[in-house]
Amino acid sequence: MIDTHCHLIDPQFTRDFNEVLKRAQRAGVTSIINAGYDVKTSTDAIAMGKQFAWLKPAIGIHPNEAAAELIKEMGSIEALLSHGFICAIGETGLDYYRDFSAREAQKALFHRHIALAKKYHLPLLIHTRRSIDDAIAILKEDNYHCGVFHCYSGTHEQAKRIIAMGYYLGFGGVLTFSKRLQEIFKKVPTDRILLETDAPFLAPEGHRGQRNEPSFIIETLTIAARILDVTPHHLEEIVDHNATTLFSL
Repeated sequence: MIDTHCHLIDPQFTRDFNEVLKRAQRAGVTSIINAGYDVKTSTDAIAMGKQFAWLKPAIGIHPNEAAAELIKEMGSIEALLSHGFICAIGETGLDYYRDFSAREAQKALFHRHIALAKKYHLPLLIHTRRSIDDAIAILKEDNYHCGVFHCYSGTHEQAKRIIAMGYYLGFGGVLTFSKRLQEIFKKVPTDRILLETDAPFLAPEGHRGQRNEPSFIIETLTIAARILDVTPHHLEEIVDHNATTLFSL
């Protein structure tokens, strides 16, 4: 099972990192896309990937960090691409939920990430909290069509537009308890679905209020399979094939 979006570089994993990895492996997790959200955590993700080959680093600057001085650090992000296998650019995108960063700065930073992904032919890990329409517009403007809208929470109509552009939709713990999202999930073509944890955030039903971790992806897989009326094994084969294709694993 591939966890297509996780933040093992988050300080919440410092105290029991090795135990978290052991639990993930016992649960059947074979690969984790380990996403940085600034220069330091992107560097940490690369270091973890060198130590544990099944932890696949993604590098980028989260939109909440989109201050002007951090946009200048995209040069440092690009420099990290020389340090070994990088599977994706991100986490990037737009976040209008609390507007921690000015929206124009977020858009400028997103454009920079897209340019980097195009230059190095890498998929994007796209964050779109209350900002899906603007993200779609920017991706169309920049004419790039490779990546995943992670932790998808939009409408069915937005999902259709995203899929038509060639993108995948990532579903995590919220799918296990959101009836609205479950109805949308039923209508998504299975060849466009990815599963993720977004750990340490957004734990699934049964673990809500706890720190999320990669082993919990099995709960999401089980519920997702039930929604689609297929076996967990069958759905795992589908989503792992999708992840392997997108991230060149």
